[in-house]
This record gives sequence, C-alpha cells and structure tokens, in this order.
Amino acid sequence: MGLVAKKAFNKQQALKGPMLRRFVLSRIFASVPLALLVACGGGSGTDGVPTPPPSTHDQVLTQATGISAQPLPNNLFRVVLTPATGVDAAAFCVRTDSATPTATDACFQSASTQDIAAQGSATVSTVLRAWTRSSAGAVAFHQLLSMPGKTCSAAAYAASGATTGSTACLITDSGELVIALESDKAPITVNNFVRYLNSAFYNGTYFHRVKAGFVAQGGGFVWTGSAYSKKTSPYASIALESPASTGLSNTKNTVAMARSTALDSASTEFFINLVDNTSLDTLGGGYAVFGRVVYGQVTGQAPASTLDSMAAVPVFASTVLGGEVSQPTTPIALQWAYQIK
Repeated sequence: MGLVAKKAFNKQQALKGPMLRRFVLSRIFASVPLALLVACGGGSGTDGVPTPPPSTHDQVLTQATGISAQPLPNNLFRVVLTPATGVDAAAFCVRTDSATPTATDACFQSASTQDIAAQGSATVSTVLRAWTRSSAGAVAFHQLLSMPGKTCSAAAYAASGATTGSTACLITDSGELVIALESDKAPITVNNFVRYLNSAFYNGTYFHRVKAGFVAQGGGFVWTGSAYSKKTSPYASIALESPASTGLSNTKNTVAMARSTALDSASTEFFINLVDNTSLDTLGGGYAVFGRVVYGQVTGQAPASTLDSMAAVPVFASTVLGGEVSQPTTPIALQWAYQIK
C-alpha cells in the first residue's frame, strides 16, 4: 500500500476510533514500505562528421568542449562557440540538419554567439552541428551538441525571472511547470535534483502516480508502451533534509522528494503537493521539500493550469503501487526538464 493509499485509509479508520487507528497504523508501518513517496557519443559519418547520438530523451548533452547552448523562451537556443587556441576561425555556422556547409554558405556568421531555433519535438532532441571557416575559406567541423526538442514559453520564463534563486523548467504532456528551487534552505536536495536535470535524466520519464487531492509523483519511471519500467539512477541516494531542519513545509504546490522507509534513501523521484499535506512534514521522519511551483499552478486559469489538468486525468489501479487507484489511464510524460537559471 502506498502512502497515498494509507492517507485515505487513515481517514476512513478515524471514523472507527483512535485505538483501532493506532493499531492499524502500527501494523502498516511495521510491514509495508512507504511508497511515496516511494521511491516506488557516436561514431563517424561518411562526411567525417561525428554521428549524433540517437535523437531521444536520454542522449541530450547540454555542453561539450568548444560549444555550449542556453535554452531561451519559445524554442530558441543561444549557442556559444569557442574554438581551440590557435585555430583560425573567422566565421561560424550552426545547423540543425546534417548537411555540410560550403565556404559561401549563408549560415556562416562572424559572431561566435548565435540564436538558433529548436528543431525537435516532445520526443526528439534538437541536434546542433557547428562549423568554422578560416580566413582563407577552409571549412572545418567544430562540434556537435544535442539539446531538448523544445523549450518553455516566454510566460514561463517571466515567472522564473520574477523569482530569486535557481529555477527549473518542466515540459509535460499536461503543460509547462516552472519550479523555484530552495537552494539556501535545502542545498543537498536541490543539488541532487539539479544534477539529474543537467544529466538529462528526467527527460522522457513519466508521472506514474497522480492522486487528486494529494500528489503527482514522477521522475523514476519510463513507459515501455505497455508498462512502467524503473529507470536506474547513476547517483547515490542523499541525506534527508527534513522539514524540521529546513523550515519548508509540504504545502500546496511545493515539490518534495520521494523515498522509502529509510530516511536517507531519496534518489530520483519527486512529488508535487496538489493540496496542503503538512502531515508529511513529520510522517516517518518527514519528506524533504526543495522547491515550489511558480508557473502552471494557478487554479481556475483558462486554459486550465498544468497541475489542474494533471489532477483531472482518469486513473486506474496502479501496476507500480500495489493496485492503488492513481495510475494515469493515458501516461503523462515529462518531455523535457532543464535548469533555466
């Protein structure tokens, strides 16, 4: 039984008296893990240009030697090119196709910083190929970079800009979310979340649990087309930064880490509190809050907010959480996730 199920179960048991409730809870905690919040480079092409990694979520690289790209609003990237010391680079060309430019190609510009439109989608990344042209007209391949298929909107970036500190953009099948990260109060948990963002781990994962009136949880599973499959974390779990130590509470629209009964077991999975869940501040040692949704959370906005849309999806008995009625009938993908600032 997942924590969500236990919460509903506890409410029902409260009608039957405190003694029975205490007995039932003691049996549950003694035998069942807490599921909330359980944490239930290529070869060479024929033109001599390195073959890009497959254009899938798991292959996104946000920086490589000599090239970096910053996501901008409305599906743009600001690409910065840095040739190696001693390389004659009078002009630069950045393309999103596989064609090799000629010396007279109009794509060549003297500026080493260029804004390039995304060419991907919800599932296909944007592959950037950069070339240099010497002062003598010689064209040479510079570097390749694979970026998210799309970026958040100008409105999402405005919400990010209105906050202090770091923020993350999440593009889901239900809409966009911007999360303001509590780096000062929960540095361990935020740093953990950011390393998964920057390694593209969350791209293409799914919200496997949506419980209206409680939480939406994701960050740990991919969808195979017929079932959820656990995605293996490349990093060790982290120490718990409990609400008691950070002062951050599991209130509506906050974001916290899922874990098992072991206090220091949080890894990749996170959940968004769809309502005030302050009981999670202390339950089983507490659940670490590390951010809050600042865009995509306004109830009643038209069109519906991302969280409202997510909470309204039909659900059925979960194949991941022991039959809990919280698995979306139509899987909800976290298409792309990246740090805005």
